[in-house]
Amino acid sequence: MVRAGPRVLTEEIPEKLEEFCGELDLHRPLGGPLWWNSLLWTNYPPLAMFSDKTFQEGKRSDFFASLSALNTDSRLSEQYVTFTAARHDLCTSRPIPEKNCRLTVECMQYEGVRDCTWNFPLQDYIPKRDNHNVPDVQARRFWDNNVVHMGLNAEEFSQKIMPVGDIEAEIRIADFAGNPTWGYYPCVLRIAGWPFRIRKIGTFEGYGKNGHHELNIGLHYFEQDKLWNLLEGPASLAATGPDQSMALQGNQRRGFKFYAMLTDLDWLGPNLNHKKYDDPEVPQEKGYVWFTVEETVEARATSPVAIGKAVRIKLLDEGIVPAWLDLHYLQVFAGGIPLGFFSQADVDPESEGAAFDGPQSFALGGGGSSLGKVQVLRTSSARRVVAQNSCSRLVFKDPMEAQANDVVDMGWAIFDCCYKGATMRVGKHAGKWSEDPGADRGMVDFKASGPPPLCHGEYKDKVTIQAPRSDHLFERRLVK
Repeated sequence: MVRAGPRVLTEEIPEKLEEFCGELDLHRPLGGPLWWNSLLWTNYPPLAMFSDKTFQEGKRSDFFASLSALNTDSRLSEQYVTFTAARHDLCTSRPIPEKNCRLTVECMQYEGVRDCTWNFPLQDYIPKRDNHNVPDVQARRFWDNNVVHMGLNAEEFSQKIMPVGDIEAEIRIADFAGNPTWGYYPCVLRIAGWPFRIRKIGTFEGYGKNGHHELNIGLHYFEQDKLWNLLEGPASLAATGPDQSMALQGNQRRGFKFYAMLTDLDWLGPNLNHKKYDDPEVPQEKGYVWFTVEETVEARATSPVAIGKAVRIKLLDEGIVPAWLDLHYLQVFAGGIPLGFFSQADVDPESEGAAFDGPQSFALGGGGSSLGKVQVLRTSSARRVVAQNSCSRLVFKDPMEAQANDVVDMGWAIFDCCYKGATMRVGKHAGKWSEDPGADRGMVDFKASGPPPLCHGEYKDKVTIQAPRSDHLFERRLVK
């Protein structure tokens, strides 16, 4: 549970430090969903749980004793941290802003997966994204149940929070411990210290009149030179040294405009036509982060791990500011900048989100000034999250006490309401006071997640054992 505090897990690596691992190596160390959702501790903003004060006060505890025993510097040198643990640390340690404001959510992404408890031999080999996603999305990568990522309107952010150009931002290779070919090797965009993994970077400048250059970044180890050549340009010499001697120049792409698509904002909604591979309901360009290159600097980590370079950038008002909503604490952060509690989200009746998509959508018309609403209500004992539209009203339990599948359903309710655009209220208030939040009502369509059919035999003797969606019984039928 979230309130139990952080846990320390270990993975023993039998390979030598210099041993290279191929991308398709089945014995690759540091692979799987846990490592996909983790980064070395130096990639995050300073975490309160690792502060010197906390370490001295609790060094006799099992938590810090484990850290001392597992890391070569008796502290944190090889310590990886999950995104969930880092988000919870920021939610509990960063002060809540006193200012309340409304911000426009341009796009949103959620990847929650319900837990399938039916135990059968092949369950680890099939996607577990449930009935929420279409098949071409289900198996593309691992998921994170505890967060909703969103893109905030950058121009509005500059007016209400702070100029986006003043936000500390840089692009670098994520710090790692050990061999760079082990596990995952992301390129990250750090916004106020918080790392967002980059999927591709592109520009329309510097490649001729109608030029366009784009770099797609994979999951595993790659040649950094391709990234730096794109962001810095070719090496150049000029007579700028002492006595007009030739000297190597700095970043040749300073001032050039680029865009970046983040891994956490690369699927912004379903296809309009599921028979087409690429027919997005929300264009992926809506989730682009636009920036200009400033300069190349040395990126020194705060521990004796990888030391490399970083490119400082300046965010532009033309794109979005990436942000995340922690589903347990219901707090919103723009990178590492706290924006306060999420208390309400409304769908603009004039936006595309007002379209009628059927009774299973949360972005439907509902009376009043908006056509869909997500609201956090506070009672005397707990919080409630309410998602409502013209067809239904769903009341979710306090996410701090809810089961994992209930949190996933709540995340999808928020996404379904806001993914086409919404107005979000954030600030110091954790929700609106309510004596009685009410109960579920209206048209609610439940689809039980079931396994794929299992076929045995061949031809006329083939038997299919199928688990119906309506219940947990089995039916046996002969396929002729």
